[in-house]
Amino acid sequence: MGYSQQVLDMLQQAVSGQIDNFWNFSFTFNALFGEDEEFAEAWANENSEMFDALNDFELMIFLEEHDPSEKQGFIDFLTPYYEKAKQLANIERDI
Repeated sequence: MGYSQQVLDMLQQAVSGQIDNFWNFSFTFNALFGEDEEFAEAWANENSEMFDALNDFELMIFLEEHDPSEKQGFIDFLTPYYEKAKQLANIERDI
């Protein structure tokens, strides 16, 4: 499975309400942008537009500061990012 698809799957689980507490999700998702250097580099090489679109300051701050037990707030906030990621994943597949 490609790196973009893994990220897309994570976001899909989040916005569909499959995650009850976003504490672990926030840490795991943030790690994809650099803490997990190997993943970040490979993902950026695979689909730099998607990587750049999701490597967003506002998103990172939200993940750090939002109450992880407030599920609907995460769903609402992440939905536009998920929609954008779907578009960019499809662009990458079409290339």
